[in-house]
Formats: sequence, structure tokens, C-alpha cells
Amino acid sequence: MPSKAVEQPEAGRSRYAVRLPLWVLVGAVLGVAVGLFFGEGATVLRPIGNTYVKLMEVVVFPYIICSLLHGLGRLQPAMAWRLFRCSWHIYALVWGITFAIIFLLSFAIPPAPPPSFIDASVPAKGLGLLDLLIPANPFLDLVNNHLPAIVIFSIVYGIAIQRVKDKEAFLSFLDLIRKASVTIWQWVVLLAPFGVFALFADTTGNVEPKALADLTLYLLAVLTGTFVLAFWILPAVVAALCPMTAREILRDLQGAFVIAMVTTLSVAALPYIQQAAEKFARRAGVDDGDSSEIIKTTLAVSYPLAQLGNFFIWLFMLFAAFYFRIPLTWGDGLALPAISLLSGFGSPSSSVDAVAFLTDWLTFPDGATDLYVEMMTLTRYGQVAASVMGFAFVTFLVTLSYYGKLHYQLSRKVVPLLCGVVFLVVVSVAGRGLQSEVTAQELEGYKALRLAADTADVKVTIEKPAAEKAAAAQSAGAAPAEPIMQRIRRSGELKVGFNPNIIPFSYRNDQGELVGFDVAYAFRLAKDLGVDLRFIPFSWNGLEKDLEARRFDLALAGIYVTDERLQHFAVSEPYRQSPVALIVNVKVVRQFLDRSEIDARPNLAVGIFDDPVMIALANRLFPGAKQVVLPSYDVLPQHPEVDAAIWTLEQAKAWAAPLPDYAAVVPKGLGGHFLIAYLMPEDAFNFRVYLDYWLRLQEVNGFKDRMVRKWIDGTPEKEEAPRWSILHNVLGWSP
Repeated sequence: MPSKAVEQPEAGRSRYAVRLPLWVLVGAVLGVAVGLFFGEGATVLRPIGNTYVKLMEVVVFPYIICSLLHGLGRLQPAMAWRLFRCSWHIYALVWGITFAIIFLLSFAIPPAPPPSFIDASVPAKGLGLLDLLIPANPFLDLVNNHLPAIVIFSIVYGIAIQRVKDKEAFLSFLDLIRKASVTIWQWVVLLAPFGVFALFADTTGNVEPKALADLTLYLLAVLTGTFVLAFWILPAVVAALCPMTAREILRDLQGAFVIAMVTTLSVAALPYIQQAAEKFARRAGVDDGDSSEIIKTTLAVSYPLAQLGNFFIWLFMLFAAFYFRIPLTWGDGLALPAISLLSGFGSPSSSVDAVAFLTDWLTFPDGATDLYVEMMTLTRYGQVAASVMGFAFVTFLVTLSYYGKLHYQLSRKVVPLLCGVVFLVVVSVAGRGLQSEVTAQELEGYKALRLAADTADVKVTIEKPAAEKAAAAQSAGAAPAEPIMQRIRRSGELKVGFNPNIIPFSYRNDQGELVGFDVAYAFRLAKDLGVDLRFIPFSWNGLEKDLEARRFDLALAGIYVTDERLQHFAVSEPYRQSPVALIVNVKVVRQFLDRSEIDARPNLAVGIFDDPVMIALANRLFPGAKQVVLPSYDVLPQHPEVDAAIWTLEQAKAWAAPLPDYAAVVPKGLGGHFLIAYLMPEDAFNFRVYLDYWLRLQEVNGFKDRMVRKWIDGTPEKEEAPRWSILHNVLGWSP
């Protein structure tokens, strides 16, 4: 029986291999210690961990394809049909238990608050579920990691091979590849202590504890659900259907759990589960030469179909709806469990593809997938445990069902099962009670953002609005004596015009500081020029006169490029492009998603910022609407008669973000885009050339991307201080 020696991990193993789970745990503990000691310095071990993960995953597709084709292809059609009849209800049972647990835990996730931004102008992406399930091009599915389609392809071809004559040579080839895959896994698993050491060190050294605070309740819900499912509910169900106790089942699967969880790869458990299933079958009185093939086939099919940890993407999508403030419709909420089931088939890594697909389907931000990947650092341990128990659950019970060895003894397991359900209910109720304290998304908000510390290097003066008229009159009477660039060099001062009411470009934060995207650029420009910085306030109605009077060297505050301004002033290259958006009350936001529906509204009242450009835009877009001119949108809540206010997308989104009663909407078919640039006096030719090249430089050196993330997207910059570590914070050593 040479094949047995290949596939059973314990046969002929060295003393090191026998003690491998212990060495893996040692590697994990040492990795945590190294991560805590060195902090971010442990990142140097990341290539080792990534290499180990890739080596473990490299044979997933060959193993699955060959196992399914060989396992199904060698069966007689009657035997295959019998196996299907004995297994479908087992899959239905394990899926039902899993989704029931997720449903209970979903009550711990808060309902999604009203959205702060909707872009109805972007066409909804088509449902791509068929691409994941229908193998139109199996080779392309392999490239795209669409394991569900590969599984369906393998099952269909495996069933077809059952009816093909002279197939023994091909089946032998498939069996050879399958055994080689298992052998490669056994080789790679011997490296597990080193790979796990590197993975744990990198994770422990780089995970920011503060970043996990907002996600505490979701993490607790996932980890509680997966561990209760793996170590409590499913073992109790198996024990209720066979003459074994839950403790005996978990003991036989100990090696599978240890190797899979410390490597975070459920595929590493397959040889251990096969060995445990064969022992399990012998204990149950199964004495048949084909039992090994039944177990192999069932295990191969269960790997993609019983990845129970993947199905917790349903819980994640509910959390993402809350996190990103995107409420689900009734239809989406009802369809989400079924689509999560179908898209969750595959390997653990394919759950990322599933989340990306669900993100497109529900029109969530792209950041939802990134958030899922980041949280997998912790949730993957519970997800892997649930998946390993799912493989064992299906393999054990399908084997017993196939040979008629199931014994229903639910009465003696009712109490443990009810206790598990009660425990999950308590967790959900406790989570619901803690929502207001531990699940609030602690976004600092645009009003809490501050300028970077390096702006302190620039000496700055901010004039008060009271001095505006006097300064304007003084400037108007003075003839331009020299070019702007020359004046800046001579005086050592850059004069910048600003308006403090244009969030997120130029506004005052909660501490009264002048901040914003353009303000940060002004500090950067003054620093690069090596001069002081003076901010001079302007009103929109007086901007043109101030520029003609050369009251400042350039004007900023999200200024729109218009034909008139191009003719009379020097205009920099545009640094932003923004569509027109509307600010509306969240209660009626669905009524402003389409231009045709807006035009059909009787007695439409439009709020307009007191800016000649915005007033002209309102006249063009809504000629028959009542116009309400506002000095600032900060007074918009005091005007309930206004149905919608017009602004650019960046400004409307930033203004509405901290206000739960308002949302920014880009309606379908509204049209209109603004280019945003800096304005200078008409004769500022040399200064404009310098500014254009300087703006391009900020794109190249990454400054623009950082400012967009911070001021446009509202994402606070990460602290530059290294993550806490014993080496840095306790011993005081720094590189």
C-alpha cells in the first residue's frame, strides 16, 4: 500500500514531523514576541511569510481539479447518484446552521445610517455572479482565481468521465497529480514553524491597535461566530448523528486545526481530515474497499463547497453598509444571504474576490474590499477554523450516510445545542447594547483635520476681514511697480487670497484654524519659495476687483475656471475636476437621483451659494426654480423651504459628511463639471509658469495624493511615529 504512505501524514514521518504542531505553536509564540519587540522592524520578515503562503497555495488548483475529476470520474453513474442523494442534505444542513448563526450575530451590527453621498451618475455595474459560477473559459477562470467556476467545471467533466470508456490511464494520471500535490503540501508543511514565525511577527509588529477600535464589535461577532460554529455547534451535531462524543471528534481533528489555524490555510488540514475520516469510518463499522475513494471524493468536493468561514462575508457586508453609511434596500437585504452563499464557494483567498464582487453589486466604495483584507489579519483564524470543521462535518457525515451508518440521537444533544444558541443570542443582545459605545465609526471629520506639523516652519499672517476694505482701497491706488515673482523675492512674502467658507479647500476647523486642501498647498508653496506667508480674505463678489488691484499674488479656495476669468486673469493649470452635486435632506434623497424627476417637481426651490458663478449655473440648470441665495451653506439648515442646494461634489460631500440629516447627490443626467484652479493678476506670466511646473512637481513627489486623501477624501494622515514596540518605547532605541 505505497499510496497510503504518501497520503497519511503519520506514516513514516520523522520525529520532527510528529511534533510539528508543537513546533508550529512555538514559531507562532516567538513570532508574536519578535513583533512586539521590534514593531515595524519585523516587516523585514514579510517576504518569508508571503513565500510560505504562496508555496501552500501553489497546488490548490491542481489538487482540487484532479481530485474532483478523479473522484467523480472513477465512480459508476449509479454510485455517483447515490453519493449525491446521500450528501445534498448534509450540505443543506451545514449551510443552514452557518447562516442561522450569522443571522443571529447580524443583530449585533447597527443598521446603516443615512448615506452622506450618492453618485447616481455612475451606471450600476452588472451582476457578475454568472462570471463566478459559469466556466465559459476555464483558463481565464484560473487566471482570475474564480474557484467556484473551476469547481463546477470539474464536477461537470467528472460526471461526464463516468460515462467514458477506456479512462483508466487518464484517471491514473489525475491520481498521480493529486498524490503529488499532497506530497508537496507535506514538504511545505515541514517549513510551517518558520513561515508561521514570520507571519506572526509581521502581523504583530504592524497591526495598529487604534485602527481596530472602530471595528471591535464586528471582529468580536465574527470570531465568536466562527469559533462557536467550529468548536461547539458542529461537533455537537456530528455527535448527535454518530456514536462518538464531541470531545472525541475534536481530539481526532486536533492536528488539522493546529496546522490550519497557525498557517491560516485551510487547505493544510485536508490530509489530516482524510486520515481522521478513515479512522472515523472504521470506528463506525464501515468495511468497504471503496470507502477511501468515497472519503477522498467527498473531501475534494467539500473543500470549495464547505468553506464555512467564507460565508461570513454576509456579516461583513452588513457591517460595511453601516461603516460606509449605505443602507441596503429590502431586495438587497433578502438576496444577500443567497448571493453570499454562491459567491463564497472556493478557497479562503477567493473570499476577497467575493467581497469585491458584492461591493460592485451593492455599489459600495472600493475601500470596502480593502477594509475586508485588513480585517482578515484577525478574522482569518476564526474563518479557517470554521472551514476546517466544515470539511470534517461534511466528510464524516456523508461517509456515514453513504453506508447507512447515521444514528439520530438528537435528544441527548439538545441541551448543548440550545446552550450554544443561547450563547450566540446573548452575544447579539450584548452587541446591540454596546453599539453606541464601541461601533461608532470614529471618523475625525473634516472639521477635526489639522495642517501637518511641518507647516510650523513657515511664518504666517492671517488678516482679518475687517481690514479688507481698507487694504483693497490702498491697493487700488497703488500702481503695479514690479512683476509678482520679483515682488515675492524682494519682500520675502507670498500673499494669498482666501475665502474661509469653502470646505474642503479653505475653511476653519473646530479649533478655529484656517485649514484645507488649498491652504496646505499655500504653506507648501511658501516653504518651497523660502518666504513668509500672508493670507488675505476676499468675498466672491469682490474677487475680480481684488485681483485687478493686485491685492494678493494668487487667489485660492476651490475657484472655478470660467471663460470670463480666462480672458481677464492668469489661471493656473486645473488641479481638480468636479461634477455638479446637490445637497438634499436624506429623507427625500431618492427623489433627487435623476434629472428628469427633479425637473418634474412642482415649486422647486434651489439654494445657491452667494457666488456669481453658482448663480449663473443655477439659472442654466434650473431656469424655472425658485432661487434662495445663501451667504454660506452653514445656514442651510435654517432654510427648510430649500429643496436642494447646488455645489461641486467635493464641497457638497465634505459639507454633508458630519451632518446626518443631509446627503450629497450627483443626479443622473444633471451634467456640468467644474475645473478648479488658482487665479492670479493678468500680468503674472512668470509666476503662472512657475506655479504650473510646481503643481506638476507636487503630483510627481506624491504630495498631491497625500493631500487628496486627507482633505478631499477626509482620511486623516497616519501618525509618522513608529508603531509601539519594546525596542523603541521601552528600551528607548531608535534607528
